[in-house]
Amino acid sequence: MIKIAAMLLIAFGFAFSGFSIASFYKKKTEILNDIVAMLSVAQTQLRYACMPVGSLMRILAENRRISNLGFISSCVKKTEIGKAFPPSWRESIEEEKELCRLIPDVLSYLFQFGEELGSTDLEGQLSCCEYYKQIFQKELEMRDEQNKKYSKLFPTLGVMLGISAAVIIV
Repeated sequence: MIKIAAMLLIAFGFAFSGFSIASFYKKKTEILNDIVAMLSVAQTQLRYACMPVGSLMRILAENRRISNLGFISSCVKKTEIGKAFPPSWRESIEEEKELCRLIPDVLSYLFQFGEELGSTDLEGQLSCCEYYKQIFQKELEMRDEQNKKYSKLFPTLGVMLGISAAVIIV
């Protein structure tokens, strides 16, 4: 009886691990998709409304399409109490540990975007948005391919490892 319970727990443990790893890849894709959407909204607002950075950040914080990016709301709060935008942007991103864990390799681009936004004229800001949108779009495409591949591989692999471990125990 204990042996059967142990086998089931091990099998479910491996299966759960497979699903967790696949979920990790999916979350990376979702975050990058939200960043690309944020850059598109910022570019549109800059182009048609010529907004200052503070107003732009408030609009981004209220946008439901990019609600996964909690650092924007944190940045708005920091700038409203009088802190400069670039340090607020950087600190807000660094405080969001899940974001830092999910996309550490492109985090530097996100920091650079915050440093460059609002520091040039309108055309410079629009080209800045376009430049970073292209960078994050390429990263999104690469992560999307990985997500499609691993979303099927890891759950199956986890289940198979669990069954194999259960058979070995017997």
